[in-house]
Parts: sequence; C-alpha cells; structure tokens
Amino acid sequence: MQRLKFIFLLSFTIFFILTIFARAEEVSFVVVSDLHIAEKEGVKHFIAFVKQLDELKPKPDFVVITGDIHAKEFEKVFNELKPTIPFHIAFGNHEKREDRKILAKMFPEDFKEKDFYSFVYKQVKCIVLCDASDTGDHVGHFESEGIKGQEQQNWFEQELNIDRKQFPFIFVFAHIPPNLEGKAGNMYLSSNDQKALKEIFKKYKPNAMFCGHLHKKENCIIEETPVFILPSLNWNFENFSPEFYHVKTEGKTYHVDVIKLNIPEEK
Repeated sequence: MQRLKFIFLLSFTIFFILTIFARAEEVSFVVVSDLHIAEKEGVKHFIAFVKQLDELKPKPDFVVITGDIHAKEFEKVFNELKPTIPFHIAFGNHEKREDRKILAKMFPEDFKEKDFYSFVYKQVKCIVLCDASDTGDHVGHFESEGIKGQEQQNWFEQELNIDRKQFPFIFVFAHIPPNLEGKAGNMYLSSNDQKALKEIFKKYKPNAMFCGHLHKKENCIIEETPVFILPSLNWNFENFSPEFYHVKTEGKTYHVDVIKLNIPEEK
C-alpha cells in the first residue's frame, strides 16, 4: 500500500513539474500594423492599444509592429508612454531613410547593419523582413537600393535553416504582403519575389507570416504556411475596424486571436 502511495505521489510530482515546465516555455506575443500615428486618430489609438496590452491574458512577452509607423511622432508618444512590454518593428514604405535612422536608434538591439533582422524568445524564432523600400514604393522587394543590407533572400533562407526541434516555432514578419493569388499588383510583393517566397515556404515551412500594408484584413495559405494580413490600428478600407492579433503558443501548436481595439468614447 505504501509503495502504491509513493508511486502515485512520484507520478503526480513529475506531472506537476512537466506541466509547469511546459507553461514556462509557452510564448505570447502581439502583432499590430500600420499605426500611421501622425494621421487622423493615430495617437489616440496607440495610447488605447498600449493600455489594452496590459489587460491581455496571458500578458504578451513582446510586440511586433509590421510597418508604416511615422517615426518622429511615434518616438515622442512611445517615450511618453514608456510601455513595459518589449517592442520590435518592421519598416514600411512610409519609413524613409531618416525615419529608419530614428527607429534604429530607438531599437539598437534589432537594427545593426541591415534593415532586417531576427530574434529568439524561448523556443520561438522571429524573422523580421524588410520588403519595403525607403523610397515609398508600394511594391515589395527582397532587394532594393532603398533597403539597407544585401542578399536578403539568401539571409532569409539561412535564418530558416535551423533545428526545428530546438525552435519548433518560426514566425515571419514583413510590411508588404504576397498576393492571395500570387499575382503582381501595386500593393504586393513583386511577382518574382512571390515565386521565391513560395519556394522558400515550401522548403522550410515556417509556422506563419504576418503583414500589413493593405489597410484591411485578409488571410491566405502559401504552401502550408498561413499568411495573416492585418488591418491598420488607425484607419482602414472596406469598413474594417482597428484590430491587432494576440498569438499564443501551446504545446506543438499556436493560436491567433483577433482583438478589436477598445477606443475610448468621446466625452
């Protein structure tokens, strides 16, 4: 009888420890896009967003903004609010070279010699591409005179070529999205870059890609990788509301919750 009790207690203890360890490895993060903070209700919406971050359960480990930020105004508001959650950003077509210098100075751990970078948090690897030129071009490219850093496509593949047992989750972020049908367009990746992206996703199978730029919500799948195109946190076409996404890993899978921005009513 005593032996059975001991085995039961040992099994329960092991289960408890494994459960705590598994929860410790879970990651939660937020993706938001197109702040356009200098336009319309941009400042008001960003203040509401930062407040809402602290109310999320579980609390996000970090935030990724997928471009079109308006650097000067963002720096001012960000420094006033002093968010407690780490932020990472991708450059959009509204980030000209001077804007990128401001943002690179704000986030020196991310931006070294290139406009693109990666970072790791626990078992999650995040790859932040720059497919938006600093010339304002609405068409996306992996390489351009307006993108600092050479051979981004090769770099991207090297970043994806990792041990998936060590990093079971890989998330990709960029401003300009691929077209849902793989066609060329004025608001999407160039057709050749889309072909390259498709081959890369087919080979390496990242878990998901998050983009913005369109000011409306769209989703698609490229090979086996879901692509989430976020609406703007500020203003949108086709009556889409300002939203952001809360991503949570759980075991071997992940969940994406669409969160509507709580905009304070005018008094």
